Amino acid sequence: MKKPYPAKTIQNVINSAIYHLNLRDHSEHELRKKLEAKTEQQDWIETVLQQMKDFGYLKDDLPFALHFSERAFSNEYGQQYIKQKLKTKGIPESIIEQALAEIIDKNQVSELAIITSRLSNYEDFSQTTQEKVTNDLTKRGFSFQDVSTAITEHAAADTLLSKAKIKGMNADLETEVLKLVRKLKGKTVIKQELKMKHVDITNLEQVFYDLEEAGEVDFYENCQLVLAKKRFDLSNFKDKSKAYAYLSSKGYSSDEIKEAMAAASN
Repeated sequence: MKKPYPAKTIQNVINSAIYHLNLRDHSEHELRKKLEAKTEQQDWIETVLQQMKDFGYLKDDLPFALHFSERAFSNEYGQQYIKQKLKTKGIPESIIEQALAEIIDKNQVSELAIITSRLSNYEDFSQTTQEKVTNDLTKRGFSFQDVSTAITEHAAADTLLSKAKIKGMNADLETEVLKLVRKLKGKTVIKQELKMKHVDITNLEQVFYDLEEAGEVDFYENCQLVLAKKRFDLSNFKDKSKAYAYLSSKGYSSDEIKEAMAAASN
């Protein structure tokens, strides 16, 4: 960013203040920072700030916060956004809270109604995701609770899906099964993980059967491979119980576990 030319006279400081205020409203804190970059003469800065107030160009903190809050609500932003922005503009927290309370009471602001109004632009949510809609609204300063409530009340709420659900709905069941088999997961764990990924498991048992019949999958062999990776002493009852629990947690059936243990004991 180009450094401003240093002010040689107070008129230069006045011109700088007017320039910045013509661009947009500034809080006293913001304008002070701009003028401090222009001159080290604090007496000039204080004189110019007071002049700008006297001319009505510069607002005190409360009127500034009131105006900013009212405009932000009308542009469909929420309290958290307003608080964050005013804080960066150097407005004290107590004044921010006062301004918000006054504007909300004066204009009967309902953030839930604002969110509902924004969501009314969607006939359905088939072209977006739950994450995107939620993120867009929370970035505008609305609470997650209000966002969730407004989404739930939308007529097309059932068309708003998460990225994971969309991915799961489009997944190929056999491909997903084979991915988990390669990770040496057993049937029950595969079923659980596919459910968590929102994959349709209606035909899961048929897929298991077809893959086993084609010789592409052997859960008995995989169970033995998993057991071989561990150092259980199967002659010890306690270790044998641990081995059984471990293989069960990996999704293998009782028959698969017993055969794996029998093979390992030979």
